[in-house]
Amino acid sequence: MSGAVGVPPKVPVYRPYLGVEVQEAARKALEVGWLGMGALTREFEQALEARLLLDGRRAVSTNSCTEALHIAARLIGLGPGDEVICPSFTYVAGHQAISRTGASIVFCDVEPDNLSIDPARVRELITDRTRAVLAVDYLGIPCQLDELMDIAREHDLRVLEDAAHAFGSSSKGRPVGSFGDITCFSFGPVKTITTLEGGAVITPDERDVQALHELRHLGIDADTDARYRNQRNWDFDVVRQGYRCHLGSVPAAIGLAQLAMVDEFVLNRQTYCRTYDQAFADIEGLRLFDTDWKDIAPYIYVLRVADGRRADLAAHLSARGVSTGIHFLGAHEFSFYADSRRGDLSVTEQAAGEVLTLPLHPYMTPEVLEQVIDGVRSFYAAG
Repeated sequence: MSGAVGVPPKVPVYRPYLGVEVQEAARKALEVGWLGMGALTREFEQALEARLLLDGRRAVSTNSCTEALHIAARLIGLGPGDEVICPSFTYVAGHQAISRTGASIVFCDVEPDNLSIDPARVRELITDRTRAVLAVDYLGIPCQLDELMDIAREHDLRVLEDAAHAFGSSSKGRPVGSFGDITCFSFGPVKTITTLEGGAVITPDERDVQALHELRHLGIDADTDARYRNQRNWDFDVVRQGYRCHLGSVPAAIGLAQLAMVDEFVLNRQTYCRTYDQAFADIEGLRLFDTDWKDIAPYIYVLRVADGRRADLAAHLSARGVSTGIHFLGAHEFSFYADSRRGDLSVTEQAAGEVLTLPLHPYMTPEVLEQVIDGVRSFYAAG
């Protein structure tokens, strides 16, 4: 349905690709009739391992990145009395996954340029209760994971990397997920590739895989291998507290179809981000991220809008059929985390008041890109 007279059709912030390849993959999976975790689930995990050049690391899929972070937090033994240093400037899913274990969140500031957790500020917040650091790859730009890993080794900490934005990105020639400690990906409805809802934990330790299988599926010790063959094992034990967060066969089939197209998705997104950058580079009052998008699989495109003009720009774009978003609010402002320990969060607070997300998705037409660009430029041309 078209919009009001004179207003172009609304351009969404997100639009997942669900074309004929994806629909056919789902149809074939439905035709098999095995809907739960099954052979396609393992095939998807193996395809992730190959794509990410894991070289001995293993992928364990889940039904969301939030649950991937949760079972990763359980895997490393987080619980009451422990503290995890986290950026406030990220989606609350990561904080919720950790606080669900009973561990306490400690809010840390981010670096002014890439808005990922600041290693220098992490050092300032470490106490004898600190057990882990949550690192987030904002926009798809890898965080300073090597420096965070050095800090972790010095203080006997773990590093949980929330790479929900960064599937397909690389750092120093290494795919995100192929180095560091524990990495979690998202394949949610609006991510670079989707399984409708889904995620994965990447672990470097083969010994973790069995524990993750148990955590993912009700604490059951001996059923996953049978399900990977589209069978059931009726002789099993329950050996730990577990959860129900495995990835089913139809989502896995969709993920495999998406994975086959991910190079094109990433190339699309890189091209559109560069087009935006070129179009906005001369606008005073906008701050762009300092990257050429090489080796980055952009999940979203974000402007930083100075001088308190974000709401006005968003309203101007909405009137011209362009949707926008905000990634992110400062989680330290939420009432649930009001009592959480924190450091200075001045960079976070400034960024949270400036960031504005523009539409970015595969196969954007020149007309759609022009609609977005003209919307931004016309706002600033008006003064």
